Amino acid sequence: MAIIMHFTEEYLPKLMEISMAELGSDYLEEEDFLMTLGSKDDFCLVAIDETGPIGFTICNVFGKEKVDPILHMPDGPERDEIMGYGKIGYLASVAVLDSAKRKGAGKLMVDAAEREFDRRRVDVSCAMAWKSVDGTVNIAKVVERAGMKEEAEFAGYWNDPRAFPNGHDCPVCGNPCSCSAVYYIKRRR
Repeated sequence: MAIIMHFTEEYLPKLMEISMAELGSDYLEEEDFLMTLGSKDDFCLVAIDETGPIGFTICNVFGKEKVDPILHMPDGPERDEIMGYGKIGYLASVAVLDSAKRKGAGKLMVDAAEREFDRRRVDVSCAMAWKSVDGTVNIAKVVERAGMKEEAEFAGYWNDPRAFPNGHDCPVCGNPCSCSAVYYIKRRR
């Protein structure tokens, strides 16, 4: 059974391995983890079992002024709605080592992140879930059990030039990524 801990630098090498294998070689950099240390707005939780780190989630808490640079949402009703909230909690990245999947680590991390969002009194929490070209949304059940609802699907999201100027190197379909993003939201207030 995994336990959830806050990120410390000692976990960085293993978390980078997990990130590259599960999210792609260009998705996260060391700085994405390191910026959570001592941050009042960002945090990283790590799932650890007897073998060491097996997963992580990086989360952000921000106001509407950071919706565009963080979420990269297209114009539409979903973006209009999220811009109306004061404090937003975002599950920016969730990854679990392939050999440790379907054993509850993702659920433990998302539940712990949701508790942290509660503690920080966010108005809404959300996630952009990866939907692979075969139609699989690995995190769907986990975020739905945490109270999030599927709101929209954005084709081409992972190749948005604001986030990936050269296209995303997807671990499933390569570059450019043909997968889409599924937007989930949990309205809290």
